Amino acid sequence: FRANIVPTIFAEAILNVLGRKQTHRSYRLLSWRPTGEFHSSCHEETRSDIKGEVQKCIDAGVKHLHLDVFDGVFLDSPHALTFGPQMIRAIHDRFREDDLTLDIHLCVHRPERYTKAMADAGATRIIFQWEAMRGDQLRTALEIAYAITLAGLSCGVSINPETPISAIYPLLDTGLVDLVDILAVEPGFGGQNFNPLALQKIANLRSWINDRLTGRGIDIRILVDGGVNNKTSRNVVEAGADILVAGT
Repeated sequence: FRANIVPTIFAEAILNVLGRKQTHRSYRLLSWRPTGEFHSSCHEETRSDIKGEVQKCIDAGVKHLHLDVFDGVFLDSPHALTFGPQMIRAIHDRFREDDLTLDIHLCVHRPERYTKAMADAGATRIIFQWEAMRGDQLRTALEIAYAITLAGLSCGVSINPETPISAIYPLLDTGLVDLVDILAVEPGFGGQNFNPLALQKIANLRSWINDRLTGRGIDIRILVDGGVNNKTSRNVVEAGADILVAGT
């Protein structure tokens, strides 16, 4: 779904997913027509009627869902607990004819345990959390990325606000990853303010990709999640992001 097709309708769909009443002015969230792509995020706020909320997004033209999977262990909070492969399977099966792309952000302890289950459930891409890598981070990340691609899925990696973007350069250099999820807020809870340090990370990553990977035919897209709104989204796209996630 390209945001410059029906931006105002898409913004309204996202606000409907949240179940919040907003003013007409708020519905103009995306009316500046960026060149980036917007994905809708679903986690705990939508569970009371997830079928209806996903349908609202589809009716607005959304083709990509970003599904946050938290296990309450990696983030060490009983409130950071969302859903598992059963919910992914339910969404996939219910909306099979709508050809939805399901990006699964695994913010969990030992994410390698979930690769096959999420692939079997209908995931399109698995985005694992860099900070969840145990022991030798790069070695563990390479093993997980290889397992994800071997399962026939696209692979992404997500990094927390405090993690230097250069930490994942060796992983990206392998070509196993096609997406980087730059978190502009701390993972686990919605309603946080956008961390402006993310803008420099986006710009640095875009420059590194252009200088290091593009000439080798490696295409990596930059996704930004957290604090995306009418005040931050323009700057995020201008810094070099390809995909903005909104919804929590």
